[in-house]
Amino acid sequence: MPAVTMEIDGIGGTVRTFFITASFVVLGCAFNLCAAPSITGVTNSAGNVPVGLPNSGIAQGSIFVVYGSGLGPSALLEVSAYPLPTTQGLGGTTVTVTVGSVTETCIMFYTVSSQVAAILPSATPTGTGTLTVSFGGQSASTAITITAAGFNTYALNNVGSGPAVVTDAFFNAITMVNPAYPGETLILWGTGLGAVNGDETEQPQQYDLGTGVQVFVENQPAMVLYGGRSGDAGLDQINFTVPLGISGGCRTSIAVLEKGVASNVTTIAVAPQGQSTCGDTFGLLTLASMQKALATGTLNTAEIALNRFGNENDVVAGSFLSYPVASLIRSYGGSGGASIGSCTAYELQGSSVFADPVQPPGLDAGSSLTLIGPEGTKTVAENPTGTYAATLGGASSYIVPGVFSVSNGSGGPSVGAFNIGLTLPPSITFTNFPATVNRAQNLTLTWSNNAAYQVVSIFGISGVPVSSTKTNYVEFFCTANASAGQFTIPAAVLSLLPANGYGATGAPGVGLQISGITVEHFTVTGIDTALFSAFTYSGGVAKLQ
Repeated sequence: MPAVTMEIDGIGGTVRTFFITASFVVLGCAFNLCAAPSITGVTNSAGNVPVGLPNSGIAQGSIFVVYGSGLGPSALLEVSAYPLPTTQGLGGTTVTVTVGSVTETCIMFYTVSSQVAAILPSATPTGTGTLTVSFGGQSASTAITITAAGFNTYALNNVGSGPAVVTDAFFNAITMVNPAYPGETLILWGTGLGAVNGDETEQPQQYDLGTGVQVFVENQPAMVLYGGRSGDAGLDQINFTVPLGISGGCRTSIAVLEKGVASNVTTIAVAPQGQSTCGDTFGLLTLASMQKALATGTLNTAEIALNRFGNENDVVAGSFLSYPVASLIRSYGGSGGASIGSCTAYELQGSSVFADPVQPPGLDAGSSLTLIGPEGTKTVAENPTGTYAATLGGASSYIVPGVFSVSNGSGGPSVGAFNIGLTLPPSITFTNFPATVNRAQNLTLTWSNNAAYQVVSIFGISGVPVSSTKTNYVEFFCTANASAGQFTIPAAVLSLLPANGYGATGAPGVGLQISGITVEHFTVTGIDTALFSAFTYSGGVAKLQ
Protein backbone atom coordinates (compact mmCIF):
# COMPACT_ATOMS: atom_id res chain seq x y z
CA MET A 1 0.00 0.00 0.00
CA PRO A 2 1.77 3.18 -1.12
CA ALA A 3 1.81 6.23 1.06
CA VAL A 4 0.48 8.28 -1.81
CA THR A 5 -2.31 6.44 -3.58
CA MET A 6 -1.81 6.17 -7.33
CA GLU A 7 -5.18 5.56 -8.96
CA ILE A 8 -6.22 4.99 -12.56
CA ASP A 9 -9.55 6.58 -13.45
CA GLY A 10 -10.81 3.93 -15.85
CA ILE A 11 -8.93 1.94 -18.47
CA GLY A 12 -6.42 4.21 -20.13
CA GLY A 13 -7.67 7.09 -17.99
CA THR A 14 -5.73 9.57 -15.91
CA VAL A 15 -3.52 8.85 -12.95
CA ARG A 16 -4.08 11.06 -9.95
CA THR A 17 -2.62 11.31 -6.47
CA PHE A 18 -4.66 12.11 -3.43
CA PHE A 19 -5.00 11.72 0.31
CA ILE A 20 -7.96 9.95 1.91
CA THR A 21 -9.30 10.54 5.42
CA ALA A 22 -10.44 7.36 7.14
CA SER A 23 -14.12 7.36 8.07
CA PHE A 24 -13.54 5.88 11.52
CA VAL A 25 -10.41 6.00 13.62
CA VAL A 26 -9.48 4.61 17.00
CA LEU A 27 -7.07 7.05 18.63
CA GLY A 28 -4.65 5.99 21.30
CA CYS A 29 -4.94 3.05 23.71
CA ALA A 30 -7.08 3.08 26.84
CA PHE A 31 -5.15 2.26 30.00
CA ASN A 32 -2.05 1.33 27.96
CA LEU A 33 -3.69 -1.89 26.73
CA CYS A 34 -2.12 -1.66 23.25
CA ALA A 35 0.23 -4.42 22.21
CA ALA A 36 3.83 -3.24 22.12
CA PRO A 37 4.89 -2.06 18.64
CA SER A 38 6.93 -4.52 16.58
CA ILE A 39 8.76 -3.70 13.31
CA THR A 40 9.30 -6.32 10.60
CA GLY A 41 10.59 -4.12 7.77
CA VAL A 42 11.19 -0.63 6.34
CA THR A 43 11.08 0.02 2.59
CA ASN A 44 10.77 2.76 0.00
CA SER A 45 7.00 3.05 -0.52
CA ALA A 46 7.25 2.62 -4.30
CA GLY A 47 9.68 -0.26 -4.77
CA ASN A 48 9.26 -2.26 -1.55
CA VAL A 49 12.89 -3.43 -1.93
CA PRO A 50 13.76 -5.75 0.98
CA VAL A 51 16.64 -5.09 3.34
CA GLY A 52 20.14 -6.22 2.44
CA LEU A 53 19.87 -5.56 -1.30
CA PRO A 54 22.01 -2.81 -2.88
CA ASN A 55 19.11 -0.39 -3.46
CA SER A 56 17.22 -0.98 -0.20
CA GLY A 57 18.36 2.24 1.50
CA ILE A 58 15.89 5.05 2.20
CA ALA A 59 16.74 8.31 0.44
CA GLN A 60 16.57 11.69 2.09
CA GLY A 61 13.20 13.33 1.38
CA SER A 62 11.55 10.09 0.20
CA ILE A 63 8.33 8.38 1.23
CA PHE A 64 8.89 5.16 3.15
CA VAL A 65 6.72 2.51 4.81
CA VAL A 66 7.27 0.74 8.13
CA TYR A 67 5.70 -2.72 8.44
CA GLY A 68 4.91 -4.60 11.65
CA SER A 69 2.23 -4.76 14.32
CA GLY A 70 0.99 -2.44 17.04
CA LEU A 71 2.34 0.56 15.10
CA GLY A 72 -0.87 2.58 15.18
CA PRO A 73 -4.63 2.52 15.65
CA SER A 74 -6.73 -0.43 14.52
CA ALA A 75 -8.48 1.65 11.86
CA LEU A 76 -6.56 3.42 9.10
CA LEU A 77 -5.97 7.14 9.58
CA GLU A 78 -4.61 9.19 6.68
CA VAL A 79 -3.81 12.88 6.35
CA SER A 80 -6.24 14.91 4.29
CA ALA A 81 -4.65 18.35 3.99
CA TYR A 82 -1.45 20.34 4.31
CA PRO A 83 0.50 20.96 6.47
CA LEU A 84 1.43 17.34 7.14
CA PRO A 85 1.89 16.37 10.80
CA THR A 86 5.34 15.86 12.37
CA THR A 87 6.10 16.32 16.08
CA GLN A 88 2.50 15.72 17.17
CA GLY A 89 2.39 12.55 15.11
CA LEU A 90 -0.77 11.11 13.60
CA GLY A 91 -3.39 9.13 15.52
CA GLY A 92 -0.96 8.70 18.39
CA THR A 93 1.86 7.43 16.14
CA THR A 94 5.20 9.22 15.81
CA VAL A 95 8.25 8.16 13.82
CA THR A 96 11.79 9.39 14.45
CA VAL A 97 15.14 8.60 12.81
CA THR A 98 18.47 9.05 14.60
CA VAL A 99 21.80 9.11 12.77
CA GLY A 100 24.76 9.85 15.01
CA SER A 101 23.78 12.74 17.27
CA VAL A 102 20.98 13.99 14.98
CA THR A 103 17.36 12.97 15.49
CA GLU A 104 14.65 13.96 12.99
CA THR A 105 10.90 13.53 13.40
CA CYS A 106 9.37 12.12 10.23
CA ILE A 107 6.46 13.71 8.39
CA MET A 108 3.40 11.48 8.61
CA PHE A 109 1.14 10.23 5.78
CA TYR A 110 -0.89 7.43 7.35
CA THR A 111 -0.94 5.07 10.30
CA VAL A 112 -2.62 1.78 11.13
CA SER A 113 -1.60 -1.14 13.31
CA SER A 114 0.19 -3.04 10.53
CA GLN A 115 2.01 -0.19 8.77
CA VAL A 116 2.98 3.45 8.91
CA ALA A 117 4.04 5.76 6.06
CA ALA A 118 6.01 8.97 6.32
CA ILE A 119 8.52 11.26 4.62
CA LEU A 120 12.12 11.00 5.77
CA PRO A 121 13.14 14.64 6.35
CA SER A 122 15.74 15.89 3.89
CA ALA A 123 17.89 17.12 6.78
CA THR A 124 18.47 13.55 8.02
CA PRO A 125 22.19 12.71 7.72
CA THR A 126 23.19 9.85 5.45
CA GLY A 127 24.56 6.66 6.98
CA THR A 128 23.31 3.92 9.27
CA GLY A 129 20.88 4.97 11.96
CA THR A 130 17.92 3.92 14.07
CA LEU A 131 14.24 4.29 13.22
CA THR A 132 11.79 4.37 16.14
CA VAL A 133 8.00 4.08 15.98
CA SER A 134 6.08 5.13 19.10
CA PHE A 135 2.42 4.42 19.78
CA GLY A 136 0.34 4.10 22.94
CA GLY A 137 3.23 4.98 25.21
CA GLN A 138 5.42 2.19 23.82
CA SER A 139 8.12 2.09 21.15
CA ALA A 140 9.99 -0.21 18.79
CA SER A 141 13.23 0.44 16.91
CA THR A 142 15.11 -1.00 13.96
CA ALA A 143 18.20 -0.19 11.92
CA ILE A 144 17.82 2.00 8.83
CA THR A 145 20.26 3.07 6.11
CA ILE A 146 19.88 6.65 4.85
CA THR A 147 21.15 7.47 1.35
CA ALA A 148 21.43 10.61 -0.77
CA ALA A 149 19.68 8.89 -3.70
CA GLY A 150 17.38 5.90 -4.00
CA PHE A 151 14.60 6.47 -6.53
CA ASN A 152 12.00 3.72 -6.84
CA THR A 153 9.15 3.63 -9.35
CA TYR A 154 5.54 3.05 -8.32
CA ALA A 155 3.91 0.05 -9.99
CA LEU A 156 0.26 -0.46 -10.87
CA ASN A 157 0.16 -3.58 -8.70
CA ASN A 158 1.38 -1.58 -5.65
CA VAL A 159 4.24 -4.00 -4.90
CA GLY A 160 7.00 -2.42 -7.00
CA SER A 161 7.25 -4.82 -9.94
CA GLY A 162 5.48 -5.25 -13.28
CA PRO A 163 3.79 -2.35 -15.10
CA ALA A 164 4.99 1.04 -13.88
CA VAL A 165 2.91 4.09 -13.02
CA VAL A 166 3.69 6.17 -16.11
CA THR A 167 1.57 8.85 -17.76
CA ASP A 168 1.71 10.95 -20.86
CA ALA A 169 2.10 14.72 -20.61
CA PHE A 170 -1.65 15.07 -20.00
CA PHE A 171 -1.60 12.55 -17.12
CA ASN A 172 -3.28 9.77 -19.11
CA ALA A 173 -2.05 6.42 -17.80
CA ILE A 174 0.20 4.38 -20.08
CA THR A 175 -1.08 0.78 -20.08
CA MET A 176 -1.17 -2.23 -22.37
CA VAL A 177 -4.35 -0.85 -23.92
CA ASN A 178 -3.10 2.73 -24.02
CA PRO A 179 0.56 2.30 -25.01
CA ALA A 180 3.36 4.81 -25.37
CA TYR A 181 5.10 5.46 -28.69
CA PRO A 182 8.76 6.03 -29.60
CA GLY A 183 9.56 9.74 -29.41
CA GLU A 184 6.74 10.48 -26.96
CA THR A 185 7.38 12.42 -23.74
CA LEU A 186 6.20 10.58 -20.63
CA ILE A 187 6.19 11.07 -16.85
CA LEU A 188 7.51 8.35 -14.54
CA TRP A 189 6.20 8.52 -10.96
CA GLY A 190 8.11 7.45 -7.86
CA THR A 191 9.95 8.64 -4.77
CA GLY A 192 13.57 8.87 -3.67
CA LEU A 193 15.33 11.38 -5.96
CA GLY A 194 16.82 13.01 -2.87
CA ALA A 195 16.75 15.97 -0.53
CA VAL A 196 14.91 19.23 -1.13
CA ASN A 197 14.99 22.65 0.51
CA GLY A 198 12.10 24.28 2.32
CA ASP A 199 9.23 23.15 4.55
CA GLU A 200 8.42 19.54 3.63
CA THR A 201 5.14 19.59 5.55
CA GLU A 202 3.70 21.97 2.95
CA GLN A 203 2.78 21.32 -0.68
CA PRO A 204 6.04 21.61 -2.62
CA GLN A 205 6.97 23.76 -5.55
CA GLN A 206 8.09 21.88 -8.64
CA TYR A 207 11.77 22.24 -9.50
CA ASP A 208 14.42 20.06 -11.08
CA LEU A 209 16.73 18.58 -8.46
CA GLY A 210 19.60 18.37 -10.96
CA THR A 211 20.75 14.93 -9.79
CA GLY A 212 21.75 13.68 -13.24
CA VAL A 213 19.14 10.93 -13.04
CA GLN A 214 19.15 8.51 -16.01
CA VAL A 215 16.26 6.51 -17.49
CA PHE A 216 16.71 3.37 -19.58
CA VAL A 217 13.90 2.06 -21.78
CA GLU A 218 14.49 -1.39 -23.33
CA ASN A 219 18.03 -1.02 -21.99
CA GLN A 220 18.55 2.14 -24.08
CA PRO A 221 19.15 5.59 -22.55
CA ALA A 222 16.24 8.01 -22.75
CA MET A 223 16.44 11.79 -22.85
CA VAL A 224 15.53 13.11 -19.37
CA LEU A 225 13.80 16.49 -19.41
CA TYR A 226 13.00 16.89 -15.70
CA GLY A 227 13.74 15.05 -12.47
CA GLY A 228 12.32 16.53 -9.29
CA ARG A 229 9.38 16.90 -6.96
CA SER A 230 5.85 16.77 -8.27
CA GLY A 231 3.07 18.86 -6.78
CA ASP A 232 2.73 16.42 -3.85
CA ALA A 233 5.04 16.08 -0.84
CA GLY A 234 7.66 13.36 -1.24
CA LEU A 235 6.35 12.32 -4.66
CA ASP A 236 8.87 12.63 -7.52
CA GLN A 237 8.39 12.72 -11.26
CA ILE A 238 10.85 12.12 -14.08
CA ASN A 239 9.91 13.49 -17.50
CA PHE A 240 11.62 11.58 -20.30
CA THR A 241 11.33 10.82 -24.00
CA VAL A 242 10.91 7.24 -25.24
CA PRO A 243 13.96 6.42 -27.40
CA LEU A 244 13.47 6.03 -31.13
CA GLY A 245 14.32 2.72 -32.72
CA ILE A 246 13.42 0.42 -29.82
CA SER A 247 11.50 -2.79 -30.49
CA GLY A 248 8.85 -2.09 -27.86
CA GLY A 249 6.21 -4.52 -26.66
CA CYS A 250 3.79 -5.01 -23.79
CA ARG A 251 6.56 -5.57 -21.22
CA THR A 252 9.27 -3.14 -22.29
CA SER A 253 11.66 -2.60 -19.40
CA ILE A 254 12.20 0.73 -17.68
CA ALA A 255 14.94 1.36 -15.12
CA VAL A 256 16.35 4.43 -13.40
CA LEU A 257 19.95 5.05 -12.35
CA GLU A 258 20.87 7.94 -10.06
CA LYS A 259 24.29 8.52 -8.52
CA GLY A 260 25.16 4.88 -9.14
CA VAL A 261 22.03 3.55 -7.41
CA ALA A 262 19.57 1.59 -9.56
CA SER A 263 15.81 1.67 -9.11
CA ASN A 264 13.47 -1.27 -9.09
CA VAL A 265 12.95 -2.48 -12.68
CA THR A 266 9.41 -2.09 -13.99
CA THR A 267 7.78 -2.24 -17.44
CA ILE A 268 5.78 -0.07 -19.81
CA ALA A 269 3.85 -0.83 -22.98
CA VAL A 270 5.37 0.63 -26.16
CA ALA A 271 3.78 0.26 -29.61
CA PRO A 272 4.36 1.59 -33.14
CA GLN A 273 2.64 4.87 -33.98
CA GLY A 274 -1.07 4.45 -34.68
CA GLN A 275 -1.43 1.08 -32.93
CA SER A 276 -4.14 1.13 -30.23
CA THR A 277 -2.60 -1.57 -28.03
CA CYS A 278 0.79 -3.11 -27.43
CA GLY A 279 1.60 -6.46 -29.04
CA ASP A 280 4.47 -8.89 -28.52
CA THR A 281 5.85 -11.24 -31.15
CA PHE A 282 6.52 -13.76 -28.40
CA GLY A 283 4.26 -14.94 -25.56
CA LEU A 284 0.58 -14.51 -24.75
CA LEU A 285 0.28 -10.77 -25.30
CA THR A 286 0.14 -10.73 -29.09
CA LEU A 287 -1.32 -7.81 -31.00
CA ALA A 288 -4.44 -9.82 -31.87
CA SER A 289 -5.04 -10.89 -28.26
CA MET A 290 -4.56 -7.37 -26.91
CA GLN A 291 -6.94 -5.91 -29.49
CA LYS A 292 -9.48 -8.52 -28.44
CA ALA A 293 -9.00 -7.54 -24.79
CA LEU A 294 -9.53 -3.87 -25.62
CA ALA A 295 -12.68 -4.63 -27.61
CA THR A 296 -14.34 -6.96 -25.07
CA GLY A 297 -12.83 -6.00 -21.72
CA THR A 298 -11.59 -9.56 -21.01
CA LEU A 299 -8.73 -11.80 -22.07
CA ASN A 300 -8.82 -15.56 -21.49
CA THR A 301 -5.33 -17.09 -21.52
CA ALA A 302 -3.83 -20.57 -21.52
CA GLU A 303 -0.16 -21.33 -20.93
CA ILE A 304 1.48 -24.73 -20.49
CA ALA A 305 5.23 -24.79 -19.89
CA LEU A 306 7.81 -27.55 -19.52
CA ASN A 307 10.84 -26.30 -17.61
CA ARG A 308 14.16 -27.84 -16.64
CA PHE A 309 16.41 -25.57 -14.58
CA GLY A 310 20.00 -26.78 -14.32
CA ASN A 311 20.12 -30.15 -12.58
CA GLU A 312 16.92 -29.69 -10.62
CA ASN A 313 13.77 -31.74 -11.09
CA ASP A 314 11.78 -31.06 -14.24
CA VAL A 315 8.49 -29.19 -13.88
CA VAL A 316 5.28 -28.82 -15.88
CA ALA A 317 2.99 -25.88 -15.12
CA GLY A 318 -0.31 -25.00 -16.76
CA SER A 319 -2.59 -22.05 -16.11
CA PHE A 320 -5.95 -21.14 -17.65
CA LEU A 321 -7.02 -17.67 -16.55
CA SER A 322 -9.65 -15.03 -17.29
CA TYR A 323 -8.28 -11.49 -16.99
CA PRO A 324 -10.56 -8.46 -16.81
CA VAL A 325 -8.62 -5.74 -18.63
CA ALA A 326 -8.35 -3.71 -15.41
CA SER A 327 -6.44 -6.67 -13.90
CA LEU A 328 -4.49 -7.51 -17.04
CA ILE A 329 -2.87 -4.09 -17.29
CA ARG A 330 -1.59 -4.42 -13.69
CA SER A 331 -0.30 -7.98 -14.11
CA TYR A 332 2.86 -9.65 -15.44
CA GLY A 333 0.78 -10.76 -18.43
CA GLY A 334 1.18 -14.47 -17.78
CA SER A 335 4.98 -14.45 -17.65
CA GLY A 336 7.84 -13.17 -15.55
CA GLY A 337 9.84 -12.47 -18.68
CA ALA A 338 10.14 -9.27 -20.69
CA SER A 339 9.39 -8.28 -24.25
CA ILE A 340 12.21 -9.10 -26.68
CA GLY A 341 15.16 -6.77 -26.12
CA SER A 342 14.33 -6.07 -22.46
CA CYS A 343 15.12 -7.37 -18.97
CA THR A 344 12.78 -7.62 -16.00
CA ALA A 345 13.95 -7.91 -12.40
CA TYR A 346 12.41 -9.01 -9.12
CA GLU A 347 13.68 -8.18 -5.63
CA LEU A 348 12.25 -10.82 -3.32
CA GLN A 349 11.95 -11.06 0.44
CA GLY A 350 12.66 -14.45 1.95
CA SER A 351 11.99 -16.47 -1.21
CA SER A 352 13.62 -17.25 -4.54
CA VAL A 353 10.20 -17.77 -6.16
CA PHE A 354 8.34 -14.79 -7.59
CA ALA A 355 4.58 -14.76 -8.16
CA ASP A 356 2.31 -12.32 -9.96
CA PRO A 357 0.40 -10.36 -7.28
CA VAL A 358 -2.51 -10.06 -9.73
CA GLN A 359 -4.33 -13.40 -9.75
CA PRO A 360 -7.48 -13.51 -11.95
CA PRO A 361 -10.09 -16.30 -11.78
CA GLY A 362 -9.13 -19.71 -13.16
CA LEU A 363 -10.87 -21.45 -16.05
CA ASP A 364 -11.66 -25.15 -15.67
CA ALA A 365 -9.97 -27.00 -18.54
CA GLY A 366 -10.76 -30.48 -17.22
CA SER A 367 -9.73 -32.68 -14.31
CA SER A 368 -6.21 -33.31 -15.65
CA LEU A 369 -3.67 -32.82 -18.42
CA THR A 370 -1.90 -35.70 -20.14
CA LEU A 371 1.72 -35.09 -21.09
CA ILE A 372 3.55 -37.45 -23.47
CA GLY A 373 7.28 -37.13 -24.13
CA PRO A 374 10.38 -39.17 -25.03
CA GLU A 375 10.55 -40.47 -21.44
CA GLY A 376 6.92 -41.57 -21.16
CA THR A 377 3.46 -40.35 -20.13
CA LYS A 378 2.56 -38.15 -17.15
CA THR A 379 -0.85 -37.16 -15.77
CA VAL A 380 -1.14 -33.74 -14.09
CA ALA A 381 -4.20 -33.10 -11.93
CA GLU A 382 -6.05 -29.78 -11.70
CA ASN A 383 -5.67 -28.00 -8.33
CA PRO A 384 -7.03 -25.39 -7.88
CA THR A 385 -9.38 -24.51 -10.76
CA GLY A 386 -7.43 -23.67 -13.91
CA THR A 387 -4.05 -24.64 -12.43
CA TYR A 388 -2.01 -27.75 -13.29
CA ALA A 389 1.47 -28.33 -11.86
CA ALA A 390 3.74 -31.27 -11.13
CA THR A 391 7.37 -32.20 -10.66
CA LEU A 392 8.47 -34.68 -13.32
CA GLY A 393 11.18 -37.29 -13.30
CA GLY A 394 13.36 -37.55 -10.25
CA ALA A 395 16.83 -38.98 -10.46
CA SER A 396 16.67 -38.84 -14.26
CA SER A 397 15.56 -36.14 -16.66
CA TYR A 398 12.09 -36.11 -18.19
CA ILE A 399 12.44 -32.92 -20.25
CA VAL A 400 14.97 -33.91 -22.91
CA PRO A 401 15.24 -33.02 -26.62
CA GLY A 402 12.46 -34.63 -28.61
CA VAL A 403 8.72 -34.52 -29.32
CA PHE A 404 6.17 -33.66 -26.62
CA SER A 405 2.39 -33.37 -26.63
CA VAL A 406 -0.18 -32.26 -24.08
CA SER A 407 -3.95 -32.82 -24.08
CA ASN A 408 -6.94 -32.40 -21.79
CA GLY A 409 -9.20 -35.26 -22.90
CA SER A 410 -12.72 -34.02 -23.61
CA GLY A 411 -12.04 -30.62 -22.06
CA GLY A 412 -13.73 -28.91 -19.15
CA PRO A 413 -16.66 -26.61 -18.37
CA SER A 414 -14.75 -23.47 -19.46
CA VAL A 415 -12.19 -24.76 -21.97
CA GLY A 416 -12.67 -27.09 -24.94
CA ALA A 417 -10.59 -30.13 -25.84
CA PHE A 418 -7.09 -29.73 -27.26
CA ASN A 419 -4.08 -31.85 -28.18
CA ILE A 420 -1.00 -29.84 -29.05
CA GLY A 421 2.58 -30.90 -29.75
CA LEU A 422 6.04 -29.39 -30.06
CA THR A 423 9.63 -30.45 -30.67
CA LEU A 424 12.31 -29.44 -28.16
CA PRO A 425 15.72 -29.04 -29.90
CA PRO A 426 19.09 -29.58 -28.20
CA SER A 427 19.90 -26.95 -25.59
CA ILE A 428 21.50 -23.58 -26.17
CA THR A 429 24.67 -22.94 -24.17
CA PHE A 430 26.82 -19.90 -23.41
CA THR A 431 29.94 -19.56 -25.56
CA ASN A 432 31.59 -16.90 -23.36
CA PHE A 433 30.48 -17.70 -19.81
CA PRO A 434 32.20 -15.10 -17.59
CA ALA A 435 34.39 -16.06 -14.65
CA THR A 436 33.60 -12.68 -13.06
CA VAL A 437 30.77 -10.17 -13.53
CA ASN A 438 31.45 -6.48 -12.88
CA ARG A 439 28.19 -5.10 -11.46
CA ALA A 440 29.05 -1.58 -12.67
CA GLN A 441 29.52 -2.53 -16.35
CA ASN A 442 27.31 -3.86 -19.12
CA LEU A 443 27.76 -7.59 -19.75
CA THR A 444 27.54 -9.03 -23.28
CA LEU A 445 26.83 -12.77 -23.45
CA THR A 446 26.92 -14.98 -26.54
CA TRP A 447 25.46 -18.43 -27.24
CA SER A 448 25.53 -21.41 -29.58
CA ASN A 449 22.77 -23.21 -31.53
CA ASN A 450 21.27 -19.92 -32.75
CA ALA A 451 19.09 -21.41 -35.49
CA ALA A 452 17.26 -23.95 -33.34
CA TYR A 453 15.10 -21.46 -31.45
CA GLN A 454 13.18 -18.24 -31.98
CA VAL A 455 13.77 -16.76 -28.54
CA VAL A 456 16.45 -16.94 -25.85
CA SER A 457 15.93 -16.24 -22.15
CA ILE A 458 18.84 -15.30 -19.86
CA PHE A 459 18.22 -15.71 -16.14
CA GLY A 460 20.28 -14.45 -13.20
CA ILE A 461 19.89 -14.96 -9.46
CA SER A 462 21.78 -13.94 -6.34
CA GLY A 463 20.72 -13.94 -2.72
CA VAL A 464 22.00 -12.36 0.47
CA PRO A 465 21.33 -13.82 3.95
CA VAL A 466 19.71 -11.25 6.24
CA SER A 467 19.25 -13.54 9.23
CA SER A 468 19.97 -17.12 10.23
CA THR A 469 16.67 -18.20 8.66
CA LYS A 470 16.01 -15.76 5.81
CA THR A 471 17.67 -14.87 2.51
CA ASN A 472 16.53 -12.07 0.21
CA TYR A 473 17.00 -12.51 -3.53
CA VAL A 474 17.41 -10.61 -6.79
CA GLU A 475 16.34 -12.33 -10.01
CA PHE A 476 16.39 -11.01 -13.56
CA PHE A 477 15.11 -12.31 -16.88
CA CYS A 478 16.30 -10.96 -20.23
CA THR A 479 14.66 -11.91 -23.54
CA ALA A 480 16.41 -11.82 -26.91
CA ASN A 481 16.04 -13.02 -30.47
CA ALA A 482 17.94 -16.31 -30.68
CA SER A 483 19.28 -15.45 -34.13
CA ALA A 484 21.14 -12.42 -32.71
CA GLY A 485 23.61 -14.74 -31.01
CA GLN A 486 24.29 -12.21 -28.26
CA PHE A 487 22.64 -9.94 -25.70
CA THR A 488 23.95 -7.17 -23.45
CA ILE A 489 22.68 -7.07 -19.86
CA PRO A 490 22.83 -3.44 -18.71
CA ALA A 491 24.68 -2.32 -15.59
CA ALA A 492 21.41 -0.86 -14.28
CA VAL A 493 20.22 -4.48 -13.90
CA LEU A 494 23.51 -6.03 -12.78
CA SER A 495 23.98 -3.39 -10.07
CA LEU A 496 20.88 -4.78 -8.33
CA LEU A 497 22.85 -7.94 -7.48
CA PRO A 498 24.26 -8.01 -3.93
CA ALA A 499 28.07 -7.85 -4.07
CA ASN A 500 28.31 -10.45 -1.30
CA GLY A 501 25.45 -12.57 -2.67
CA TYR A 502 25.18 -16.24 -3.50
CA GLY A 503 24.24 -17.83 -6.82
CA ALA A 504 21.62 -20.49 -7.40
CA THR A 505 23.92 -23.34 -6.37
CA GLY A 506 24.95 -21.73 -3.09
CA ALA A 507 28.35 -20.66 -4.38
CA PRO A 508 29.38 -16.99 -3.99
CA GLY A 509 28.36 -14.87 -6.97
CA VAL A 510 25.49 -14.85 -9.43
CA GLY A 511 23.85 -17.85 -11.01
CA LEU A 512 23.64 -17.27 -14.79
CA GLN A 513 21.48 -19.54 -16.92
CA ILE A 514 20.47 -19.48 -20.58
CA SER A 515 17.65 -21.21 -22.39
CA GLY A 516 16.25 -21.40 -25.87
CA ILE A 517 12.46 -21.44 -25.72
CA THR A 518 10.37 -23.34 -28.24
CA VAL A 519 6.73 -22.26 -28.44
CA GLU A 520 3.60 -23.49 -30.17
CA HIS A 521 0.54 -21.25 -30.20
CA PHE A 522 -2.75 -23.12 -30.42
CA THR A 523 -6.47 -22.49 -30.69
CA VAL A 524 -9.03 -23.89 -28.26
CA THR A 525 -12.64 -23.04 -27.44
CA GLY A 526 -12.99 -20.62 -24.53
CA ILE A 527 -9.45 -19.23 -24.81
CA ASP A 528 -8.30 -16.08 -26.63
CA THR A 529 -4.55 -16.68 -26.57
CA ALA A 530 -2.82 -20.00 -25.82
CA LEU A 531 0.69 -21.42 -25.99
CA PHE A 532 2.66 -24.57 -25.16
CA SER A 533 6.37 -24.03 -24.46
CA ALA A 534 9.41 -26.02 -23.42
CA PHE A 535 12.87 -24.97 -22.31
CA THR A 536 15.92 -26.23 -20.44
CA TYR A 537 18.30 -23.85 -18.69
CA SER A 538 22.07 -24.37 -18.57
CA GLY A 539 24.87 -22.26 -17.11
CA GLY A 540 26.80 -21.83 -13.89
CA VAL A 541 27.89 -19.39 -11.20
CA ALA A 542 30.07 -16.34 -11.87
CA LYS A 543 31.86 -14.31 -9.22
CA LEU A 544 30.74 -10.72 -8.59
CA GLN A 545 32.78 -7.58 -8.25
